[in-house]
Parts: sequence; C-alpha cells; structure tokens
Amino acid sequence: MVKIGFIFLFVIIILAIISILLYYQIKWLLGINTIQTSNQNLDINELNKELEPYGFEYSRTQDFFFSNMYAWQREYGYHKSYDEAAPFLSMIIDCEPITFKYDNKEWLIEFWKGQYGMTTGAEIGIYISFKKSSNMNEIFYESVADNECIPLHYTLRKKGTVILVRNDRHWWLTGFKLGEFSKPSDLVMDIIISLKNNDMTEAFINGLKNVGYKDSDIKVINNSVYLTFNKPHTKQPKDKNPFIRFIMQKYNKFNCRLYNSITHDYDNALDKLNFIKNNFPKIFTQLLNIGKTKQLFKNN
Repeated sequence: MVKIGFIFLFVIIILAIISILLYYQIKWLLGINTIQTSNQNLDINELNKELEPYGFEYSRTQDFFFSNMYAWQREYGYHKSYDEAAPFLSMIIDCEPITFKYDNKEWLIEFWKGQYGMTTGAEIGIYISFKKSSNMNEIFYESVADNECIPLHYTLRKKGTVILVRNDRHWWLTGFKLGEFSKPSDLVMDIIISLKNNDMTEAFINGLKNVGYKDSDIKVINNSVYLTFNKPHTKQPKDKNPFIRFIMQKYNKFNCRLYNSITHDYDNALDKLNFIKNNFPKIFTQLLNIGKTKQLFKNN
C-alpha cells in the first residue's frame, strides 16, 4: 500500500507541474492580457533581417529555418555539457557524437535530431580540438574554420515522410520546422558526409565503428560516407532525466498545438509569424528564438 501511495503522489505532482506550466504558457501565448492588432507584414528579406541576430534564416521553398555560416553559436564550439543541459531547456533530442583523430587534431562530427521547444529539427556539427586527451568527453571543441568546412547532406524523415532536406558546405548544418511536434524516435536522418581524403574518411569510419556502427550500416563512395541516424548508438544524456524529458515534451506538445490552433488559417511559417507579429507582438520575438538558444551555451 505504501508503494501504491507513493506512485499516486508522484503522478499527482507530475500533473500539477504540467498544469502550472501550461497555465502560464497560455497566458504567455495569448499576450498576457492584451491583443494588439496591426497590419505590417514582413517579406522574406525582412524576416531574415529579424532572424539574423539569432543566427538563422528562413527558407520559403521548404518552409523551415536554418543556421547561417556566421551564426553567433559558432563562437561557443561544443562541450558535452551542452547536450546534458538540453532537456532542461525544452530540447528533447537524440545525439550521436563521433570522435576521431586526423591531421594531429581531435575531431568531432555530431548528429542531433528531435524536438527543440516549438520546432522539430536536426543538425550536423563539425568541431576540432588541438588538445590531446585520453578522455574525449572532457575536451572542449572549437567550431571548424571556413577552410575546414566540408560538404554535408541530410534528409530528415518523420515516420517515413520527408519533412526537410539540407545540403551545404558548412560547419553546422541545421533545419527546424516551427510548430511541428515529434518524438526523437519518430525521426530518421539519412546522412552524407563528404570527407577531405582517404585518410580522413578512414578515420571517420573508425569513429563510427567505435560507437557501434557496423560495416553494413556504412556506404562509401569517393570519400563520401553514407549512413542512417535512427536509434543512437551512444549513451544519451537525456536518459539521465526521464522525468524532465516527460514534462518538457508535454510542454512542447501543448505549445505546438496552441501555436497551430492560433495560426490555423495559414499554411507556412512566414504567414503564421506575420499573423503573430500583428496580433500578439509580445511573443513574436520569442518565436524567432529557433533551435539552440543562448541560455544553453551561456549557462555551461
């Protein structure tokens, strides 16, 4: 009976926390107490100017947001603490860090997919550290310079349906669909990484195999490595916080549903954001804060 009582109390606490979060989020999304109406629509260029301080741009053709080459996030590089902190900031994502040594440097190529607050998205990041260490997890990595960027490609599918495609020479290839809610397990990335030469290709493949990828999972054509990121092979930081993950996903799902309900008359993010800007100006800038936020980097 004591165990049953404890479980019941635990469920009540969870429901209470969710209710409090949703109550305050409703107030936030409805502009607290007032709705201001204007008619000043942004075009794509104007929206991208608004997004520039956040490090992102908008693609009208695929209706998603993506990071630009010189986003402010580039200055912060990568450390494992970023992945560990992500669930506490409503980012419920799968991550796959692949480390390897090449050209006397410690390299990291990492994949991410999942729910970033009110967006579903995916990322590929490339980082380098000159510090040699037996414990790769403790290394701080710098974002690669322009001359170290390589061609990257991924197709992100949700339950078999393609939701976005990215292809660019980059250090951080990203794509985010605003108002789309997903579980990380719903998402699959088909990835192509084009390495510089045979030595780098071999080193990267060894890194993949070190975390559990098999020969049958990898295809190589002219130093381009093809693989699929579905279920992670590496230990996931989010697994340490199942309670936080549960709460935040309920929160994310509610926000996406409310956003889509409010903007149901529009079929793309540009029109939806213009509606929000004209009717709920207090929250417009909040919705521009796509993907990984400054809070994630500055608190770690």
